[in-house]
Amino acid sequence: MVFHGDYEVEFEIYEQREGPFGAKLLGHMVGVSPRDAEARWTETHSWESGRDVCIFAQHPKEEWK
Repeated sequence: MVFHGDYEVEFEIYEQREGPFGAKLLGHMVGVSPRDAEARWTETHSWESGRDVCIFAQHPKEEWK
């Protein structure tokens, strides 16, 4: 038997911003893909999808090496 958790990874969730710093770290969320992690984060934190601010998920930088 394979558990769903076997395929989940932790993503960093960012708020897209304009300006020199580009994005603000909002937190972390597990998911099977960046889109899944974004959806879970917005649901958990009652993020309004109609807001002008965009969020995105990516693997933490220390895993890039």
